[in-house]
Amino acid sequence: MKGEVTLTMRQWRRFDIIRSTLEEKMTTKHAAEILGLSRRQVQRLKKRIRQKGPLGVLHGNRGRKPSHAFPPKLKDRVIALVKTTYFDFNFSHLSEILVTEEGLHINRETLRRWLRPLGFGRKLRKRRTHRTRRKRSTQPGQMLFLDGSPHQWFGSKPCTLILCTDDATGKPLWGLFQDQEDLNGCLHVCLKVFTTNGLPQSLYLDRASHFTTTRHGGTHRSQRDTKPTQFERAMDELGIRLIFAHSPQARGRAERIHGTFQDRLVSELRLRDIQNHHQATQYLNQHFIPSYGRRFAVEPEDCSPAWRPLPADVDIRNILCKRFHRTVINDNTISVHGQIIQLLPTAQRRHFVKAKVQVNQWIDASWHVFHPKYGELPCTLLTQKQMAA
Repeated sequence: MKGEVTLTMRQWRRFDIIRSTLEEKMTTKHAAEILGLSRRQVQRLKKRIRQKGPLGVLHGNRGRKPSHAFPPKLKDRVIALVKTTYFDFNFSHLSEILVTEEGLHINRETLRRWLRPLGFGRKLRKRRTHRTRRKRSTQPGQMLFLDGSPHQWFGSKPCTLILCTDDATGKPLWGLFQDQEDLNGCLHVCLKVFTTNGLPQSLYLDRASHFTTTRHGGTHRSQRDTKPTQFERAMDELGIRLIFAHSPQARGRAERIHGTFQDRLVSELRLRDIQNHHQATQYLNQHFIPSYGRRFAVEPEDCSPAWRPLPADVDIRNILCKRFHRTVINDNTISVHGQIIQLLPTAQRRHFVKAKVQVNQWIDASWHVFHPKYGELPCTLLTQKQMAA
């Protein structure tokens, strides 16, 4: 046999076992049992190894050209045809078209073996980017996490903890317990954090419906996300950048904090026999979060804060709210989602019929109506009984 031949570990093992039989250290029967061969096959191997040494374990057809192999000229012809004529055919289709157009009977797998190394038959796929661990923000207030964590925090009924956390330090800032995560709860948490610390540079959020609108084109009508949500509108007014994650893994630090809370806070709430949202929220912000911050908060890379002061001449409650634009109808009322608001007369103007006004619903559910010229207008809510009359 010409050329240098390298045996595999399996072939060397077979050679060692057969050699043991030749040296009478092992019986042919025992060797056959170990190798899973018949005694006759072991006898053949012993004969070949006596003649060729270690190369005797190699198959007799090794290095021989198969009798049914295609000639090299045919392979070159097929490759030339594919490069010039059939370059956009898949392997199955190519096998069929070569029969009908060229009279060549070549199966799909042979074509795959010939053409795949040349780059044919491969679909162009988007190259995945290499993922690396995201570095923390350098300054406190540079980026905050805001997210809800549904869990059985206390009692027998699950509820949701809405928590805001600073990315640079890993320190929770304020949290709120309620039945489920919604717009009002998130605005409530933002109001507490912003009035205590100032305005952050950005918020890192999931793609919940109260944060952003995620729509897909349907079969009946086209939908577009062109109108901002109430939350997007409020953060835009405050100059806070919103960053939306596409998976929970992207917000890994926030998810791990929620996991730690679910491990530690549940036990403490049970120990204190806390069974309602108000008590749990009070204990969370007055006791648990300060203790957690002392235990787990990290030193930021840059200790200078990135918080921005609140606008001095703006009531932030009129920004962190639900906002609607309405036209006053003939009886000086406004309708917002079934709620009728009656405008009261002012010293400057007796009525506001057909006036364009802005209606804000604060997070405490109170309503506030604003005129572009006269400012906030006095109003009252009409009850179902008053509307029926």
